[in-house]
Amino acid sequence: MISWIQRTFQQHFKWVFLTLLVLVIISFVFVTNASQGLGGGGDRQIPSRPFFGLDLSRAEDQRTLVADAQLSIYLRYNPQREVPEAQLSQYAFNRHASLHLVDQLRLPQPADDQLVAHIRSLRAFADAKGEFDAKRYTDFIDSLKTNPRTTEADVSRVISDDVRVQNLEKLLAGPGYVLASDVSDLLAKRDTTWSLALASIDGSSFAPALDTSDATLQKWFETNARRYEIAERVAVAALQVSSRPFLAGVTLSAASIRAAFDANPSAYPAPAGSPALKLDPATGKPADPEAAFAAARATVEAELRQKEADKAALAAASDLTVQLLERNVKPADLAAFVAQQPGSTLAELGPIAPGAIPSTLGGNTASAQILPEAERLSAERPYSNPLPTPEGAAVLVWRETLPARAPAFAEVKSTVLADYRAAELRRLFNEAGRNLQVAATLATKLGKPFVDTVTDAATAAGLKVTLKNPKPFNLSGSFPEDLDYTAIQALQSLAKGKVSDFLPTGEKAGLLVYAVDQQLPVIDPASTAFQEMRTRLADNLGQANAQSLLASLVETELAKSAPAAP
Repeated sequence: MISWIQRTFQQHFKWVFLTLLVLVIISFVFVTNASQGLGGGGDRQIPSRPFFGLDLSRAEDQRTLVADAQLSIYLRYNPQREVPEAQLSQYAFNRHASLHLVDQLRLPQPADDQLVAHIRSLRAFADAKGEFDAKRYTDFIDSLKTNPRTTEADVSRVISDDVRVQNLEKLLAGPGYVLASDVSDLLAKRDTTWSLALASIDGSSFAPALDTSDATLQKWFETNARRYEIAERVAVAALQVSSRPFLAGVTLSAASIRAAFDANPSAYPAPAGSPALKLDPATGKPADPEAAFAAARATVEAELRQKEADKAALAAASDLTVQLLERNVKPADLAAFVAQQPGSTLAELGPIAPGAIPSTLGGNTASAQILPEAERLSAERPYSNPLPTPEGAAVLVWRETLPARAPAFAEVKSTVLADYRAAELRRLFNEAGRNLQVAATLATKLGKPFVDTVTDAATAAGLKVTLKNPKPFNLSGSFPEDLDYTAIQALQSLAKGKVSDFLPTGEKAGLLVYAVDQQLPVIDPASTAFQEMRTRLADNLGQANAQSLLASLVETELAKSAPAAP
């Protein structure tokens, strides 16, 4: 079997492992955190941190731990996004601790058939249906020839070790004892057939009278003072470069204009009534591409020209940033510097804060781009990286850092009024919803129809109600199209003839659920479904116990060499 792996590992998957290499480098940042037991510390002497045969104070051992964990995660789970640091760290520790136990228990190397079965189960080699894809596998193996960091031997070792880890987890998990009552409860929840009446409450026209006197608002402000504290902010100026002067110098080829249109023709709709609007029903694209392009050409060309001018403005701003640093221009001398730079201007923008981004920088929609750069500014780092803006590009300039402060009531009165109104309306709406629930519960106990009771009570409270009766369903099948999924959470505490608690579904929306009927399933302990559920529960419980044991073992081992608390 090993020779089979070696033969097949002589072939396929370059880009995946180049990406994996980048992930290993990026995720290695977490090992610098000494509190996690994987920290480095520059040139200072770091105490040894033994961990089941590794020394976590050594960079080489850190790399081994992380790289093997990264490769194992990719092969087993093929995550579509970067694994969170905490999960990666725990996985790496648990995996290495498992391998230590495997050696201590002298468990045998996996057999050939185990290796084959494991490889065929790996998600990295699965197609869209989750089945083993031989082409993915061979492409992956072929990439190892050009991978500078991950070798065939590394992959073979990680795959073999993962099988050994899984064998150990089965031993630790044991049979997984499950009570018959637990299985019965789960089957009952899964297979119970429900007939429900849903009352959707609309509070859009709910307008109770509110006390908005200054005394009430002042009290609200004092109670919620922390939410109105003004955080530390940075006041900035902007060294701006307009894209307009660069427009005249942009040259576009006919091919580039046509390529931009062909890449996304739906982004350039033709004028109303134009024959170019007709689409091919089979492809969804213009039936007459030439007519569609002719109608949209001016728009496409204008967009491309603007994009190129914006790029030029950003490049010019980048050049200015280099000059600022090379000449060591101080913020106090910036005006004189700008006067020598044709096409650039200096604008004072004042404080930058969440929800208060000047329109010249793109407004609040540009917060994710602007705020991180503004927050990094200081007297020691007065200039930001160049940033794109609606008019071209800009370099933020530090002016001062304004300390956090608590504003006076008068400064934020309008905000306090809006917050108070929203909070009171929400409180009163939820209170009205709970009153509806109480009225419906009492009425149904007296034998009155749920529909009539809810409708009358809602109308009296100034609320609108929409009633629905979805088709009967259970949790193991498909749900009716008109079922509000919020109703599912009510089933945990619902029974036939009962009304659920009021369930908020939005700012001014809620739901009441009435159980018209509840048909419990017949549960036979000798049935196949019962035995399958018992096995599934036992496996899940066993796996949870195994992971808990490994986590406890890791925690104990790390504590032996943890730095002393200050």
